[in-house]
Amino acid sequence: MRVHDLGQVLDVQADVYDADILEDRSFYQNRLDLAPDSCWVARDADNSLQGYLVSYPWAGLLPPSLGDPLNSLPAPADQWFIHDCAVMRRAQGRGVAGALLRAGRRYAWQRGLRRCSLVSLGPAVGYWERLGYKPIEGVPAPVLEAKLRQYGDQASFMDCPVRPD
Repeated sequence: MRVHDLGQVLDVQADVYDADILEDRSFYQNRLDLAPDSCWVARDADNSLQGYLVSYPWAGLLPPSLGDPLNSLPAPADQWFIHDCAVMRRAQGRGVAGALLRAGRRYAWQRGLRRCSLVSLGPAVGYWERLGYKPIEGVPAPVLEAKLRQYGDQASFMDCPVRPD
């Protein structure tokens, strides 16, 4: 992902998410500035952006807050955090997300990150479960619940081991 991709990233986001959880350009710019090596886009043969993956090294028991800028990434990191993986509706079912996630797993594995975490939106929990993700147990409930409310009903903080392809 590059700065010139951000307009199309926002288009993908608007295509797949409800308006109340959309993040603005400055959010994506912030994550791209902090973790340019772990943000990717997928394009079709016509060079049209089909999907994206925003991820970064992370640490701790809680996910970052939705939409909040970060001043830095935690060091040392103990996990690979997937902030967002989105694919245009017209490109879904064509392996776009799988290709993006494979790139991310390679990135994480090469950096010694053996755990991946994410916050799944309620409608996507089944998708992530099919990929091996499970709800994280033992996280302080009131703090986590406040963060998850930002993501909508039935959002779930999930993780799974990182496996190389």
